[in-house]
Amino acid sequence: MNTYYHFWHNTFRKTHFTWAYSIIPRSHMVYINCSKCGTRGEYPSGEFDVILQGGEAYPDILGCGAFPFLILSENAVQVLRDSGIMSFHTFHVGTRVVKTRALLGKDPPAYHRIEIDGSCKIDIEASGAKIAKYCKKCHQIETDPMVLPFHKIISGSWDGSPLFRDKILYPCVTLCTQDLVDVVKKKGLTNFSFTKEGEFG
Repeated sequence: MNTYYHFWHNTFRKTHFTWAYSIIPRSHMVYINCSKCGTRGEYPSGEFDVILQGGEAYPDILGCGAFPFLILSENAVQVLRDSGIMSFHTFHVGTRVVKTRALLGKDPPAYHRIEIDGSCKIDIEASGAKIAKYCKKCHQIETDPMVLPFHKIISGSWDGSPLFRDKILYPCVTLCTQDLVDVVKKKGLTNFSFTKEGEFG
């Protein structure tokens, strides 16, 4: 059996790390304007810059307040690739402004937006929630409770990748196998948070 985890940044607990409180797009925007349910939104299709604020150190996984992007340092990206974890593609993230006195004179690392290629499907009811609303056109979903207590994967839906997500219903929920947990601990990558979600065969 394989154990899988939900992983994300840990900026809310490790407040000594700076975070991106604002982004400045450098790629064309993707606009969501669903004529069926009325959902609206926008986000950059690829590269963007960040404005950093707070903290006194640069982390390997950068919290982002503007949108739930997964942003890793170039060092973290290389560590993952060297370890054979390659089920993702990247877009460059530039640092436009650093609004933190403690970081003045300290060059920020290169960062990259990570888009995960591995896939799975999440079983909402088995994850402890009920579907309240669902739009078949844009896939906007509302559940009760709003945040799933955990993420149960539908049997047979995982494609075997060490990094994966439900790209239709939960494209911002990032999941991984034990492989990533081991690499992060071994290489000392900073600001990662892992929550054990379950097991699959």
